[in-house]
Amino acid sequence: MIEVVKGKNVIITGANRGIGFALLEKYAMNGCNVWACIRKENQEFEQKAKEMESRFGVWIKIICFDLMNEEEIKRGMQEIIKEKEPIDILINNAGINSFSLFQMTRLCDAKDIFQVDYFAPYQIMQFVLRKMTKQKQGCIINMASIAALDSHAGDSIYGAAKAALITTSKGIAAEVGGLGDIRINSVAPGPTETDMIKINLEKIGGKIVSNSAKERLATTKEIADVVFFLTTDEACFINGEVIRVDGGKK
Repeated sequence: MIEVVKGKNVIITGANRGIGFALLEKYAMNGCNVWACIRKENQEFEQKAKEMESRFGVWIKIICFDLMNEEEIKRGMQEIIKEKEPIDILINNAGINSFSLFQMTRLCDAKDIFQVDYFAPYQIMQFVLRKMTKQKQGCIINMASIAALDSHAGDSIYGAAKAALITTSKGIAAEVGGLGDIRINSVAPGPTETDMIKINLEKIGGKIVSNSAKERLATTKEIADVVFFLTTDEACFINGEVIRVDGGKK
């Protein structure tokens, strides 16, 4: 357990699977309390959360809201803020991807990707930053993607949404960096062992793996470990950055 984070309160979106679940486990085992945000009630996940609470001696509160719905996001964030607990860390992890060529992508689908991958984190950050600026401390990690940094056919919309998130993160970091100990960074994972990537692998085969110098997918734990480091005091002077976690480019 890393004592410098013990007792901190963390918001994680998309906490029920993939990288989000790895993050939940990482923070809980290090003594952090977590608001685990998911789209809808899930009894299997609730049971896993209770087991973690018991095992690690923390609280895990499940907050349900759909990132496609602005009013639900607002209610979910108000539910968290009404508890009047410090919000030490926010991880905007939840996202969607649609691997499709630009001319085959309907405008409504592009808007859905931007809503979940950009506007939802944008809205959540506005709520959380009000709290963090009053506290004069806090850390935000936005989950981006190497699709925002590299150009690949089929990633034009998803990459654009994540690129917008990175640019906004950098701007916010500049705005609030002098208001106390507040930091905002982005993490850009390469292809990772999640349900989302399985769909893309079915469409384009092994090319997505062979682009990495490591010639394999990242594990969810490997991504969670980097996010965790960026939220500790050991990363206290890293602000407004985007960290690639992709095994290196060929």
